[in-house]
Amino acid sequence: MLITVPLTITDHCLLKEGQDVDFETPFLKKKTESEVSISIAKNLNVSPQKIFHYLKKFVGETIEKDETLAVNKGIFSTKKIISKYSGLIKEINHSDGTITILSREETENTINSFFKGKVNKIKKNEISIEVDKGEQFPGKNIGQSFGGKTFYADEDRDFNSENVFNSIIVCENMSSYYRSKAEALGCRGFLSLSKLTEDSGIPYAQLKNINDYKKIIKAKFSYCTILNSSGMIYFYQ
Repeated sequence: MLITVPLTITDHCLLKEGQDVDFETPFLKKKTESEVSISIAKNLNVSPQKIFHYLKKFVGETIEKDETLAVNKGIFSTKKIISKYSGLIKEINHSDGTITILSREETENTINSFFKGKVNKIKKNEISIEVDKGEQFPGKNIGQSFGGKTFYADEDRDFNSENVFNSIIVCENMSSYYRSKAEALGCRGFLSLSKLTEDSGIPYAQLKNINDYKKIIKAKFSYCTILNSSGMIYFYQ
């Protein structure tokens, strides 16, 4: 079975075709956008209402790191503001004399794989992963893509760190007590038939159909991968 995982233009895929991956394999290095405010008026010692006269870049223009952003040429000296960021000029505020840059920087932290298998094909906007025998099911209320080994809460198994750590908890429903306990034991996320009432920040998804849940519980697949883009839930060995 193939799992197709979408990629965005800000994603830098770290995988290679034919590579075996698991849940600890570095998968993506993402570029994040952050807003940076620079006080032009204060740095150049000019009136906030007059910063327009000193700017070298304006709203909608791009700027590169170490490029001149603003200059104040005096009789005896010249003051320059050199950008420490690469990005887009988003806003010029003439009230406080600041300029806002929408900065694009590649994060140092990488995102690990949320699937286990072999990389089949890598394209510009998607990657396909070959996994062992499995099935896919429709889901809903999927806030983000996630995945891992599965722990079936319906089984008569110890609810301990060995079983729960780094696992996706698959359940019909879960009380607040057991949910808090699973989070404390280090679970990766929850997949339930009934909607969980509390949002704790742990990844969560919901199955659409009760018959799918019964089928999954019976099959006891070892792993699952949940994609928010397609709304599909993949179970596999």
